[in-house]
Amino acid sequence: MAGVRMTGLVSGLDTESIVGQLSEAYQTKVDNIKKEQTKAEWKKEAWASLNTKIMDFYKGALSTFKSVSSYRAKAATGDLKGVKVTASNTAVNGTHRVQVKETAAAQMWTGKQINNKTYTATSYTPAVDGTKKLSELRDDSGNYIGSRLQDVAFKVSANGKSYDVKVNVGGDATIDDVVQNINDQLKDSGLTVEFAGGNFRLSNNSSTATTETDADGKTINKMEGGYAITINGASEETAAIFGIKAGDEGTTIQPASAAQNDTDVVNVIGGSQRFNITVEKEDASIKGSSKLTDLGIAAGTEIKLNGKAITVSNTMTLDQLANQMAKMGIEANYDEGQGRFYLNAKNTGTANGFTVEADDDTLAKLGLDLADGDPAKIEAKDAEIEYNGVKYTQATNSFNINGLTIDATEKGDVQTFTVGTDAQGIYDKVKEFVKSYNTLIGEMNTLYSAERLKDYEPLTDKEKSAMDEKDVEKWESTIKASLLRRDDTISSLLTSMRTTLSKAVQVTDADGNTKSFSLASFGINTSTYTEKGKLHIDGDKDDADFADLDDKLMKAIMNNPNAVEKTLSTLGSEIYSNLQKAMGSVEGMSSALTFYNDKYMDDEIADYKEKVSNMQDKMTAEEDKYYKQFAAMESAMAKLQSQQTYISQLFGA
Repeated sequence: MAGVRMTGLVSGLDTESIVGQLSEAYQTKVDNIKKEQTKAEWKKEAWASLNTKIMDFYKGALSTFKSVSSYRAKAATGDLKGVKVTASNTAVNGTHRVQVKETAAAQMWTGKQINNKTYTATSYTPAVDGTKKLSELRDDSGNYIGSRLQDVAFKVSANGKSYDVKVNVGGDATIDDVVQNINDQLKDSGLTVEFAGGNFRLSNNSSTATTETDADGKTINKMEGGYAITINGASEETAAIFGIKAGDEGTTIQPASAAQNDTDVVNVIGGSQRFNITVEKEDASIKGSSKLTDLGIAAGTEIKLNGKAITVSNTMTLDQLANQMAKMGIEANYDEGQGRFYLNAKNTGTANGFTVEADDDTLAKLGLDLADGDPAKIEAKDAEIEYNGVKYTQATNSFNINGLTIDATEKGDVQTFTVGTDAQGIYDKVKEFVKSYNTLIGEMNTLYSAERLKDYEPLTDKEKSAMDEKDVEKWESTIKASLLRRDDTISSLLTSMRTTLSKAVQVTDADGNTKSFSLASFGINTSTYTEKGKLHIDGDKDDADFADLDDKLMKAIMNNPNAVEKTLSTLGSEIYSNLQKAMGSVEGMSSALTFYNDKYMDDEIADYKEKVSNMQDKMTAEEDKYYKQFAAMESAMAKLQSQQTYISQLFGA
C-alpha cells in the first residue's frame, strides 16, 4: 500500500477499520504461513541442539567404549614418594624397582642489583644554530657524523653558469663555517645555503620581489627575474645532507612566484640528514631504558651468549639487551623494579644450559659477574634414575621406559611398584559410557514422546503484545518441546542403539572354546519398561537400586578381560558404525556430521518465506482495491454534497 491515504473525510466512515475487516482473510493466511515458518525454524534449532549432543556422545564416550585399547589399560600401584609412575597398555606386568638419583634443573642466573647507582645519561637533540663545531655533531644513534661535511661536493647550474662546490674547512670548523664556505662558492648563483633546526636548506632567491598598487589602492606582489637552479649531488651522502638527487638527473629548484606567502618568497629544499648534539643529564637513575654506553660499556663491546656475539651500539638499552638475549634462545628480563637481570634456560638439562661471556668490567656493570658457587647462579642438571638396576640420564624429569612414564620429583631411596590390569580404570570407562548413553537416550525419548499439542501455535505480534513476557516464553517453550514428537530419525537412531546393545557376541578363549556374551553377562541390564532402554550396572555404588547386587562387571574385568574387551568393543563399534551410516544416509540433503536433513529444512523455511511475501503482496493489492472503491465513493459523496449546497442556496435566495 503506497502513499498516504486520507479516508472518511466526507462519509465519516472508519475506512481503515473496514478495509482491515474486508482483508482479514488474507491477513489470516499470512499469519498461518508465518506460524508454519516459525515452527520449521524452531524445529531446525531443536534438531541442531540434539545433533550436538549425539555428536558429543559419538566422539566422546562411545569412541572410548568401542576402542580395544580401553580394555587393555594397565596401572602402576605402590606407595611411591618423589616419583610418579604411569603405565601404558604396553607396560610389562610384575614388580619393578625405581630410584631417583637426581632431578633435572634449568640453569638460572639472578643478577646483582645495579639500580642502586647513578650515571650520566646522554641524549641527542638537533643543533639549533650553526655555532656548533663539526666535532660535536652526531646522528640519531649517537654516531659521529661531523666528518661527513668535510670535502662534500656538488655541482650547481644557474642562469647559464656552472658552479663546482667542494666544502673545505679547518679542523675546528663550525656549521656556520661550512655554510659560509658553500655560499662563498655560490656567490651570484641565486642559490643560498642555510642551517636551522638540525638540517641544511637550499633556497632559490634569484627572483626579485616588487609591489605595485592597483586602481583600487590594493597592493599587488610581483616576482621578477627569477630562473631555475639545478643541483647535482656528487654522492648519495651529499644527497642525504642537502635533500637533493645524486647523479646526472639532479634536483631543480624553481624561482619564487607571487603566489607564495609574503614571508617565504623562496623555494626551499631541506636535507634528510639531521645533525644532533649531545645533551647530558647528571645523576640519572638506572632503568630498563638506560643506554649501555651511558653505563660505561663502550659501543662495539661484544657480549657473547652461547658463543654468539651481541654487539653494543650507541643506543642499546638494558631492555634491548635482554630482548636480544631472549631471541638467542633463553628467557631474559631486566626487572627495573628490582634492578637486576634474570636469565634462565628454557628447558632443563645440561645440554640446554647457557654461557654469558664479556670482559670483567662489562659483566660487573650488568651485574652478571657471578662466581661459581654463588647461590644466585643455579647450574643446569640432568635427571638421573635407576630402573630395575639400570641407570638412565636425560635432560627432563619425565622418562619413558618399557611402557612406563616415570616422573621424577625428588631424590630418594630404591622403591618398588607393581604393574597390572587397571581394573578400576576400565570399569570407570564403561560406567562413563553407560552414564552418557542414558543421558542421550533420555533426551531423545523425551523429545520423541512429547505430548501432542492441539491448541498451541506460534503467537502473532498482536497476540504477544496482549500477553506477559513470561507467559509468552512459557507458551513458546511448550511448542518447542513438542516439535520432534514421533520424529522418524529419532526413532530410527533409538531403535538401532537399543537393538545393538541387546545382541550377543561370540568370544573364543585361549583354549579355543567359544561362548556367547552380552551386556547382561557382565551385569549391565535395563530396568523397567518406563525407562525406555536405560542401562544399569549391577553393584554400581552410585546407583541406589542396583548397588547391592553382585558386581559382575568388575569380576569379569579381573577374571575374563578378553571377554569384556571383545564383547564391549564389538557392540560399541557397531553403534559407532551405525551412527556413521546415519550421517551418510541423507547425503545431499544435509551437511557433514549431521543426523538430520538440515538442507531440506533450509529449503522448507525459504519456501515459507516466499509464500509469506507472495501472500502479503496479494493482501496489499486487495487493500488497494478497497481503498480505491472507498475513495470513489468519497468523491461521489463530495460532489453530491456540493450540488445539494448549491440548490439550497438557490431556494434560499
